[in-house]
Amino acid sequence: MKSEPIDMLPDTLHMFDKEDRKAYCRVLAAVALSDGRVSMEEFANYESRMGMALLTPEDRAMLRQELKRGRSFPNAADGMHPAHLRIALRDALLMAAADGHYDSREMDVVKQLAERAAFSPEDLEELYDWIDEGWNWMKKGRRVLSLPEEVHHWSTVYED
Repeated sequence: MKSEPIDMLPDTLHMFDKEDRKAYCRVLAAVALSDGRVSMEEFANYESRMGMALLTPEDRAMLRQELKRGRSFPNAADGMHPAHLRIALRDALLMAAADGHYDSREMDVVKQLAERAAFSPEDLEELYDWIDEGWNWMKKGRRVLSLPEEVHHWSTVYED
């Protein structure tokens, strides 16, 4: 039996034009930096998403340095394709949740992105629900593996 090829990447991030891929990373940096520190989980998420964006090593090094210097990205989403901005919004919310809680300053950035993306409060609430479902799915996986469901190892990588 011959099967159809499956795209193994779960998203289209790698298909964005290069400028939107860099803007996407800067949007995530804006969320990570909004509370004045970058946690280990946020940094790991950021590195992972840069990898998914298939950026060159030089671009990744530049973006990493921008994050380390605490550069602000209030206009990072300017000029992004609307569909790409919505992907950035989704992943910005995941970034905000990465360290185990939603900081109000992170949520201010997320709400601004939602407005820019013409995302309704109801749609944003549905996105929150999707994240909760994903966390529960991951916890179930840890249960299946007989591992602790809760893992608290948050620490700060960069701080103002």
